[in-house]
Amino acid sequence: MRVKPRPAFPKSYENVPVRRALEKLAAAPSMAALDELLTASVKGALVVDVTGSTPETGTRVRTISSTDGRPVLPLFTSMRELETAVGQAEAGAAVQAIIIPGREALDLIATADFVAVQFNPGSHAQVVAREHVEAALGKRS
Repeated sequence: MRVKPRPAFPKSYENVPVRRALEKLAAAPSMAALDELLTASVKGALVVDVTGSTPETGTRVRTISSTDGRPVLPLFTSMRELETAVGQAEAGAAVQAIIIPGREALDLIATADFVAVQFNPGSHAQVVAREHVEAALGKRS
């Protein structure tokens, strides 16, 4: 079976529905707003920070830590959001990223002991616990 390659997302891509859902969740936190965010997140694409990846190490997803030191998966709605977050953390850092379908980005939560996903660290950051992400992925198969 041949798989037809999908076109790459342009570097200027922005997942506007996810950004709007993040804003709505921040303004009025509720389970309905969380569900709207997760529904929007499996559509379109999300940006994954792979800054520091090299041909020798391969592609490595950068993570952040929760307040108690546990790993959190950062995902971004655009390259601009990633550049804002990395720029705040590391002035002058060369940012590397991949833009992949949202479902694939959320599926990364299963690749390590992540406790949560944090959307857009650096600006309108919203943390979503792993169990909510896994439930969303399960019911939207």
